[in-house]
Amino acid sequence: MKERIAKITERWFLSEEPLFSAYCTHRVAENRDMACYARVGKGVIEVNPDLCEDISDKELEERLRVEVIRILLKHPYERQPDGCSTTARALGSNCVIGDSYRLHKIKMEEPHDFELPSNQHFEYYARRIQKMLPKGQQGQGGEPDGNADLAANWQQDELMAATVNEVIRNVKAWGSMPGHLVEEIIASTKARVDYRKILAGFRASILSEKRKLTRMRPNRRFGFDAMGSRYDFSTRMIIGVDSSGSISKEDLRNFYSTINRFFKYGIKQIDVVQFDTQLSEVQTLLKASENIKVTGRGGTCFQPFIDFVAKHPEYDGALIYTDGYAPQPKIPATMHTPLCWILRSEKELKSHESWMRQSGRVCVIL
Repeated sequence: MKERIAKITERWFLSEEPLFSAYCTHRVAENRDMACYARVGKGVIEVNPDLCEDISDKELEERLRVEVIRILLKHPYERQPDGCSTTARALGSNCVIGDSYRLHKIKMEEPHDFELPSNQHFEYYARRIQKMLPKGQQGQGGEPDGNADLAANWQQDELMAATVNEVIRNVKAWGSMPGHLVEEIIASTKARVDYRKILAGFRASILSEKRKLTRMRPNRRFGFDAMGSRYDFSTRMIIGVDSSGSISKEDLRNFYSTINRFFKYGIKQIDVVQFDTQLSEVQTLLKASENIKVTGRGGTCFQPFIDFVAKHPEYDGALIYTDGYAPQPKIPATMHTPLCWILRSEKELKSHESWMRQSGRVCVIL
């Protein structure tokens, strides 16, 4: 098997620079126990010699191409979508590749197979497909359990992602790679912001504490003879939610589930206001909520929300969830509340990051 692979990669050395360079970042190993032909993860390209024995060299090459493209896209090494099974992650990755790369010898899932739109990102497809999978299902399509096995070794690995990014930056010629896929691969080398870290860091930066003396907790130096202290969190946060017509109800549901994370971070109360060109009434959330009524659905203007925050300095922090497609707001000189912009996709990040960073942090929820 390794000899067959060596002949394939020798051809890549001559004509497929990105494939060969990415291949060289991994070692090759045989694995007869997995239910898929080939897979990547943890710095290894694994091949099942029993399954590959009866396929042609051209089909083997195409299967290896797909796995190396996964490396270039860094699906096995960057953050994995929350709540998605290995099956959903594998199928989500397949949809990205099947949508962008023409295959001749193997059939790979494409977005239309799941009645999903084209040109979406890996995390979008994985989350949508997860909802379609029957409860307890481990595999779908291809060999039994093949897709579940395909992503079994995927986990966040910043070192490997950085190694692959360096390979991508050094590529001089992209060989047979289609332009759309090349653009996506190059775009993936830009610093990706993990929204969970941004939100946790944002929360930490604005957290207010009230120190209270108590005899229920001993003083560290003098024991129960002196009063200890405890801290009550008193942070007030305001979140502006873009409810214009360009934001889908599914997007809003996903974002509200993210808002619920703040209650886990120690925030006890969150004020939420939806807006399009005008502000709705402020809703105060005291606990995680799933039943949210959506208002607005018109155009988008950030200025009313920004002006509202500027007039209410009692807020310790403000977040804005949006697609970014509206005029840049003017930040009043009187506004000192830390601001964090939250976008839906890296495409939106690329379009709006430069002006958004002038007023606060920016991250993407994927």
